[in-house]
Amino acid sequence: MSLALVLVRRSPWGAVALGAVLLIAQFVLPGVPSGTALAAAGPSTACAAEVEKIRRWVRATDPQAPTEERAKVTAAIDQAHAVCAAARKAAPTDGDALVSGAYTLFAKGDKKAGVKLIERAAELGHPPAMVMMARYLGKGDIVEKDAEGAWMLLLNTLKSDHPSARVKAALEFLPGGAGPESPKRAEKALRKMIDAGNGEAMIAYAMSVLSLPKAKPGSEQAKEGLALLKRAAIEAKDASAMITLSLLYNQGNMIERNEAKAVEFAQMALDAGIVQAYGTMGQIYQNQNDLSRAAEWFQRGAEAGDGFSQGMLGFLLSGGFGVEQDIDKAVEWWTKGRWNGDRISSSYLQVHRDKLAAEKAWIEEEKAKAAAKPKKTE
Repeated sequence: MSLALVLVRRSPWGAVALGAVLLIAQFVLPGVPSGTALAAAGPSTACAAEVEKIRRWVRATDPQAPTEERAKVTAAIDQAHAVCAAARKAAPTDGDALVSGAYTLFAKGDKKAGVKLIERAAELGHPPAMVMMARYLGKGDIVEKDAEGAWMLLLNTLKSDHPSARVKAALEFLPGGAGPESPKRAEKALRKMIDAGNGEAMIAYAMSVLSLPKAKPGSEQAKEGLALLKRAAIEAKDASAMITLSLLYNQGNMIERNEAKAVEFAQMALDAGIVQAYGTMGQIYQNQNDLSRAAEWFQRGAEAGDGFSQGMLGFLLSGGFGVEQDIDKAVEWWTKGRWNGDRISSSYLQVHRDKLAAEKAWIEEEKAKAAAKPKKTE
């Protein structure tokens, strides 16, 4: 698996850093609370949790998935839409509820209605929605193009007190963004946030302004980017920076490979309670071809609920790599990973289904051939 793919999968900022703005990334939540917790938390939190569930389910739904599986996803989307509609009714000016509700409309295929909700949230001064609306206006997607309107939304977001939205707004002034191209404005805004200790700004500057993925190992560009990531991980305690540094040291593409450092930053993430770091640790030992130890880490991550670990553990089990081969257990973990939003699990499941279908077709064909043969007479 390439580092670029891993970064997009494992880091919430990866898609932006690599030039693919994924709207779905706006809805990442730490987890889905229980029904009792949702009832106590209120309509907006319940809406956000339902959206997080369908976000995971939708992204891991293979186009060839069985009818009953797709029907389950559709029912969950309808449920999330109803919950979010109730949240908006209870709190019409809640920007988070409006943005979450927009995603349910996107999932239902009604993008125009979804953008209308984002527009309403932006008009109410909700910073994340303001950035999202600026992208639509800047690119003329769904709504009429309005470069000046996009610019004003981004400038107002930069003046807000929403750290994450401010980082995203700053990035929109880089080439390819929704704002008027102004790298100096982006750098100045990010530097200001970096000076204030914003870990997300440190990562964004390293990956987007310094273009760390393209930097030559040992270059000043790579050194500055690496220093910012370390600062984000150590000073700002940013989990994304910890995971990214571990991946970078493990792969050795952008910086010199250092397995000890890879383990150090993965362990730092584990100590911070980041379950995804189990999968990161598994990748380190997989890269060393120590598949038994990799399986141990993927097992721990799978049991802790990390979808990536579930998918990778299933892969090892399916081939008997570092563990005893067990197809049934592999399918069990892939199924859990699929409903946990892991695309790899979903892909492995579909390959398994295709294989079973091909075997069944071959058996039926052989039976038909045998039945068609003339019987020998004594």
